[in-house]
Amino acid sequence: MSEHKKNKAGLFLASALVPVLSLAVPAAAFAQTASPPGAASTTATAPVVPPAAPVALPPLPLISSQPVHLTPKEAYGLKLAGEWKNHPDRPRRGQDGSVVYLYGATMPVLICTPLEVCAIRLQPGEVVNDVHAGDIARWRINPATSGSGSDATTYVVVKPTDAGLTTDLFITTNRRSYTIKLISDQHDWIPLLSFDYPSDIQAAWASYRQHESADQQAAAANYARNTIPSTGQNLANLDFNYRLSGDHPDWMPLRVYTDGLKTYIQFPGNGFPNGAPALVELGKGGLFTSAPTKIVNYRIVGDRYVVDQVLQRAALISGVGSDQERVVITHEGH
Repeated sequence: MSEHKKNKAGLFLASALVPVLSLAVPAAAFAQTASPPGAASTTATAPVVPPAAPVALPPLPLISSQPVHLTPKEAYGLKLAGEWKNHPDRPRRGQDGSVVYLYGATMPVLICTPLEVCAIRLQPGEVVNDVHAGDIARWRINPATSGSGSDATTYVVVKPTDAGLTTDLFITTNRRSYTIKLISDQHDWIPLLSFDYPSDIQAAWASYRQHESADQQAAAANYARNTIPSTGQNLANLDFNYRLSGDHPDWMPLRVYTDGLKTYIQFPGNGFPNGAPALVELGKGGLFTSAPTKIVNYRIVGDRYVVDQVLQRAALISGVGSDQERVVITHEGH
């Protein structure tokens, strides 16, 4: 073979082997790095570094911690508010199981729990104007009513969404305003909160005093009717030691008495259908003579004869002849 042909054949063989060698290199490299199963690797590997832990960011301050310097007046006002909020006046238990605070004595506290309903009962007839809560995101405040007309009662229903919460509730009505502390507990709650109102207590005492005064006045009037005649004398100063005898007409006197200066003859309230009887004073008669008579003057005051002297023995006479009716009045012991 000529030299020219040998060179040409060699170039052809080299060009044909280039792709084959390029494919063999990765395989050889793989053969160097891969290890058969169960064989120890002779190639050094880099250590595994765990990922770095996330860095905790400081919480964002929601309320500034910058101290506030109060003047003496401002500090004193804060002290007074604290005394009211922490005043030891305790509530009482109502007849319906409610916790009853005296309105205005201290800051009432309503303890609620999630999934239970708390309520604040206002005075009957009281109407809510506005309701404001310090934490409106986690407290649900809704109205409710019972009754109707002037006796309608408003309830403020309170429900927390979580436990461990503290805020306050401000309610304005057509009569007053309320500031109530709200606390949410995990288990315990106050179902119903209500109030004793000083105005109601004062009204109750005023009604009591008015009732007692009316009873006292009625008792005094009854005492007067039973002890003091309409002519104004007191029974303790009167002498009722008179005896009535003779006929018993419709106008028969109820009683005869004297105050030591005058004599009073009281008649029934039906009046004198046949005319008022005459009044005569009876003197002392003899064995064979009748008692002398003397017309006695009197005044009619209401249902009584008022005689301007103390009668010892007298007679009331109505009619004449066989129709005459006669009642004798005798002062006993004389």
